[in-house]
Amino acid sequence: MTHRRRFLISTLVVPIVAIGVYVVSVARHARHADSSDMPRTPRTLPILYNESHIRDDDIVFYTRRTHEDPGSALDRAALAGLLFARSRNTGSASDLAKAEKLARQSIALRVERNGQTYELLASVLMARHAFREARVIAAQADSTEPDTPSHLALLGEIELELGAYDDAAAHFKAIHFDGQQFTIGARLARWYELTGHIDIARQFLVQAIHRVSRRDDLPREQVAWFHYRLGELELRAGQFNAADSAFQGALVVHEDDARALGGLARVALARGAWRRAVDLGERATAIQLDAGTLGTVSAAYSALGDSAQAASFGNAMTVSAREQPGTMHRAWGMFLLDHGSAAQRTMVLARARRDVLVRNDVYGQDVLAWAMYRNGLLDEARAMMIKAMSQHTQDLLFTTHARAIGVERPIG
Repeated sequence: MTHRRRFLISTLVVPIVAIGVYVVSVARHARHADSSDMPRTPRTLPILYNESHIRDDDIVFYTRRTHEDPGSALDRAALAGLLFARSRNTGSASDLAKAEKLARQSIALRVERNGQTYELLASVLMARHAFREARVIAAQADSTEPDTPSHLALLGEIELELGAYDDAAAHFKAIHFDGQQFTIGARLARWYELTGHIDIARQFLVQAIHRVSRRDDLPREQVAWFHYRLGELELRAGQFNAADSAFQGALVVHEDDARALGGLARVALARGAWRRAVDLGERATAIQLDAGTLGTVSAAYSALGDSAQAASFGNAMTVSAREQPGTMHRAWGMFLLDHGSAAQRTMVLARARRDVLVRNDVYGQDVLAWAMYRNGLLDEARAMMIKAMSQHTQDLLFTTHARAIGVERPIG
């Protein structure tokens, strides 16, 4: 393999990165597979070699490359992308930290023509909820290669997370989107979804799914992510049948996708199918621990009258949520507000007040509004809920909270 191999990184909200490394891996592993008449293409890869095994093997390969060539920015970026991809699927904090270190090393070695590594570093920082620093890195990427659509979309997405909606709108509107780049389409979809244009957001995601489904060079877990994103949109909109269908679509592509299984568990919980929520949630958490899914299983066990199991999964959720760096895990906060003690509700209120000082987006405002309401601060809750609905976000949770608090429709 030569030092000048073609390299491509794709980053998403919940990213799978180093697609180019994956494609090169297919060829490399195919050469070592038993000889047969089977075409050596990514579509036949699951028969030849498990994708997670390929990634682990390539991590070893690129680790050796970085030791052999201390001056290679490319190899460091490749290894960072692979480690980041694995961290997203295993929850490994160690892999995430190594990916960040390697991406920084790559940028230190090469500033120019290294915009994809800037994007990777910004995505790593987003994964650990360092959104302000991620914004700085994304802005640096845009300054080195101005008006690059992927840079603008990443910057806009980070600004959505921070609640800087005017800045995000300016960056998204500056994108010349040709409909071909599905990663940019997914980020545009998030913007449209947050600002109340859910039908447009849905169209962008459906279009992205069509495009990735025709690709033979993408990991299954990345293709599944687009189905998962559509499922999340439909679930937030209260379209449970559509959400169920989208999550099932993810499992068709990637049968052990913990995100999709967790999504199906939440659909089941919303429908009152408690036992199905438990079964799906336990299957998901056996693959990868996720605080939100642990909370879903706890709530389902509680509805079934099994207080011991509900407490067990609730405690596990707390342990998992506390490992999240930065601001409070919002699903955990909401869980404590609805199922916790008075002392826990007070704690969540204090945390939510602090969190909006650094990440003042509509979802943070919704958590704070609900914390105020659950602590009896009705006037403050109403004022904060009005802020939370200012972007006209169509989310079933927002609607439920707003009605309880006394805000009947978006204001603004």
